[in-house]
Amino acid sequence: MNPITLLRMQNSVLGHLLPATVARRHARMFLTPRQLPLKEWELATEKQAQRLNFAGHLSALRWANSGPRILLMHGWESRATHMAVIANALVAQGFDVFALDAPRHGQSGGNKSNPMEFARAIIEADIAFGPFYGALGHSMGGAALAIASAQGVQTERCVLMSSPASLLDVLKGFARFMRLPAASTAHFIRCIEAEVGCPAGELHSGHLLSQSSPVTLLIHAQNDIEIPSASVHAIRQHLSSAEVFLPPALGHRKIIRDPMIAARIQQFFSDELIQESETEHGEEIVP
Repeated sequence: MNPITLLRMQNSVLGHLLPATVARRHARMFLTPRQLPLKEWELATEKQAQRLNFAGHLSALRWANSGPRILLMHGWESRATHMAVIANALVAQGFDVFALDAPRHGQSGGNKSNPMEFARAIIEADIAFGPFYGALGHSMGGAALAIASAQGVQTERCVLMSSPASLLDVLKGFARFMRLPAASTAHFIRCIEAEVGCPAGELHSGHLLSQSSPVTLLIHAQNDIEIPSASVHAIRQHLSSAEVFLPPALGHRKIIRDPMIAARIQQFFSDELIQESETEHGEEIVP
């Protein structure tokens, strides 16, 4: 029997008998990212970019260039090298690109990780390398970008890819998947909130990002199973002017390595700069 299937069966029983114990075990599981071995193409990426260490224990890759600076933040159990396709597309357009490793991910240190720790890494990168013209976050990285934005990190343009609308929805979805009974689910959510440092319901990407209102692009595959694409509509309720791009079949993780998506992101970050250049040269801009 599949180990996950067996665990879910156990949870449906033990979660009633020992709700707090089961909840704590799953909170540790939820907050402990796996560190998967590097692939060959990632080793090549490390050689193409510059590895930077900052803020004591954090690490990032930089594709140095003369243009405006762009920050990239990966998702849970991912790392900076996974953002290479997007980074290369932006570098080809002249942007100076920084891809972060979140705490306990990639080459960054740290003894814990969660959306707030991701956001703190973004804030530290803004202090060390900013200001950034634009920023992109995938999955939890998108949620962290919204948190960091509400805490003072300012960018003119922002992309959220495959991002959850609400941390509370993510926690409830995880609890349902693991078949935690109601009492154990409530304990589990409280455990995560204690670690993160605030109520999960307050961490809503759309609401947080609306406080600074950067020009925003929301990208989400329609067949995303991990974070359903309905989250886009929940985010956009707070960002009515945001652009939305919904490719049909790239899932949750392949989307960051798709050349078509990278080209769309390149275009989004370049649009305003192209318009400014045309204006400076006296060319007419057609809406």
